[in-house]
Amino acid sequence: MRTIKQEHYFPLIIGIHFILWAVDLYFYQGITKEVHSDTLFFGEMKGDLWSNTHRIMGEVFSSWAVTVFAANFLMATRAKWVEKLFGGLDKMYMIHRRSGVIAVVLLLLHFLFVPRDLTEFTIGKPLGFYALVLILVGVVLSAAPVFIQKIKYHKWIKFHKLMGVFYIMGIVHSLKVPTLTSELPLVRTYVYGMALFGILAWIYKAFLYNVFNKKLEYTLSSIQHFENDTTEIQLVPINKSLTFEAGQFTFVSFDGLNKNEAHPFTISNHPSNNYLRLTIRALGDYTADLQSSIKEGVKAKIQGAFGQFNFKKSKYKDQIWLAGGIGITPFLSFLKEVNANYKISLVWSVNTVDQANYKDEIEKAASQNPNLNFILWDSETKGYFTIGKQYKSNTLKNKSVFICGPEVMRESYIKQLMEKGVSINDIHYEEFSFR
Repeated sequence: MRTIKQEHYFPLIIGIHFILWAVDLYFYQGITKEVHSDTLFFGEMKGDLWSNTHRIMGEVFSSWAVTVFAANFLMATRAKWVEKLFGGLDKMYMIHRRSGVIAVVLLLLHFLFVPRDLTEFTIGKPLGFYALVLILVGVVLSAAPVFIQKIKYHKWIKFHKLMGVFYIMGIVHSLKVPTLTSELPLVRTYVYGMALFGILAWIYKAFLYNVFNKKLEYTLSSIQHFENDTTEIQLVPINKSLTFEAGQFTFVSFDGLNKNEAHPFTISNHPSNNYLRLTIRALGDYTADLQSSIKEGVKAKIQGAFGQFNFKKSKYKDQIWLAGGIGITPFLSFLKEVNANYKISLVWSVNTVDQANYKDEIEKAASQNPNLNFILWDSETKGYFTIGKQYKSNTLKNKSVFICGPEVMRESYIKQLMEKGVSINDIHYEEFSFR
């Protein structure tokens, strides 16, 4: 299955949308049903139709927003086949957030372009306005960094679940006002088919997800605190254990902590172990509270596993792994799977050697495996790591590169790699954080 990356996703949905509109408008011959003259938005003949370009664009914007939101509700289901389609849940959630912002912009453009007839009242008119305002508030709360940092997750998620209600209000609005969409068979089928798909996806996620995706119960068996605001915990299964692949992450909720909120954490041990090791860095309120509050014996619930960050699925077996700080966690689970078919160079960038909590573990694995080369790069003595300090363009040819670490670091590495001729298709990364 070919992955739909962000650079593919938006052109794809734009392309499909405008092709359908172009075909329908080309064959459009006029309105096929009687519409009251006070609410007639479009002329009865094609010639008059083209004189209302701004009105057409208003409907194009709104119908596009309907399909984008429908796709967003589908992404929110965490369905395995959807995750594979987008190359991992982390990538899918980032597209989900950005496309939500784009959908709101489209709705605002629709509001500006489509003329409003104030002479006749229909229930669809106020519904459309209220849906626009509520969706705008919901997306701002979800995407604006200031709100992401300040609003507690359990409060945010309750409001976010209402997005489906606001979406349904918008669909009812479109059905209760005169539209050109209702006159165009291809566009009408596509838009309302996607709308139905989106509503069903929202119903599934809001009301049925926990019914079909049971959480596994674990007990926190050990805790180890490191000096650099990092904590390692181990969880053992109470009954059934989680099946996962190296490099994947899981959603974890702890009994009695922050209203049992579930947050994603990378599993840093190998799947052959009958436990889960999570390495947690205090990067926000939740992780800071978690480090100070959890104790041995606490019960945890696990959902997963998720993620497509897997070095065995890349094009080349000669690989470079670039980790920054806590971004080492997926690579720790990879170590036992490096066999004679691979040639791996792992570079771990840390501020100081004291922060390299897994230095001994990685060095031991490297000493036992001639196909694994480990480089610990501490910026305190060596300066910040750059690709050029370790690799030349000719040494990067026919290599796959895997990156995990803070976004600024990741984007810098990607830029440097591409400048040295590495194809973006050979660069694999995991989103370091997402809500």
